[in-house]
Amino acid sequence: MMPYMIPEARKIRKDDMTKNLQQQVKGILPKINAGDYRHIIEAGSDKHIVALGLSWKNPFHPSAEYLRIYLDDDLKDPAGVQRQLFTHLEKNPSSTADRLIYSLMNDQVKMLSTLKSNGYELIRKTYEPTLIVAECLSQIETSAHSSVLTYGEMMKDPQLKNEFFTLLKRNYEATHLVNPAADLTLSEWMSLLLDEQPDWNLSLIGLTDGSVSSYITIFPPEDEGVEIAWMGLRTEIPTARLELQQLFKKQLELLNQKGIRSIETEIDTTDHYASALFSFIELETLKSYNTYRKFI
Repeated sequence: MMPYMIPEARKIRKDDMTKNLQQQVKGILPKINAGDYRHIIEAGSDKHIVALGLSWKNPFHPSAEYLRIYLDDDLKDPAGVQRQLFTHLEKNPSSTADRLIYSLMNDQVKMLSTLKSNGYELIRKTYEPTLIVAECLSQIETSAHSSVLTYGEMMKDPQLKNEFFTLLKRNYEATHLVNPAADLTLSEWMSLLLDEQPDWNLSLIGLTDGSVSSYITIFPPEDEGVEIAWMGLRTEIPTARLELQQLFKKQLELLNQKGIRSIETEIDTTDHYASALFSFIELETLKSYNTYRKFI
């Protein structure tokens, strides 16, 4: 089979692509044409684009270059096109990158095969089950945490605010060693959290002897659910894990009182806090979003 033409992508119009590829990239086409990606290449056949290869940087993880390939599902030789696109993308990494990162669902068998044959290794699985508040309340048998503050209350206390952001920074860095985070100041972490817009009344910190010892972040409701994300503890002893469950129990009670029925989760296998908190879920039975890495 003759190789596809793999030029640098020009400004891409919807009609330049096959109908199938249009569906694959409809959510990101505005970002492509806005120049949000560092490097874009296309694979052409006849008069249409049949595949796109993208790379980009994330200032929050400066040592990595992120890759993504989109293919027309009807291609007769998808593996061949993938190999060509990978070859071109890998030739031009950012000067600050020492690793390539590719993430995809665990059922994308053809792409997984391409990654493995190109020397990529699995570094993390991410599970995103939707949980029902009432069911979680029955699963978490411990009592609710008795000494809590909302993030809104915590932000008004300079000492607690400093303790919280010190803990947030330490724990995030520790759970992202496979793809290190940027070394941000506490002030930059504060700005980051403000930009993410957590729910200041449902996100909670737990206190022990007047100091921050646990935290769980909730993001604002969408329809009847919320999203739960950054969480952590001050200490790693087994009884501290119990405290995280107690804090979550308190949040569940608040969610239930407000009529919020579901929780969207993001459980990384590299995040031992989330893995421990949601240990009642049989994660291996679920689909996962897998992240692969290749050092360069």
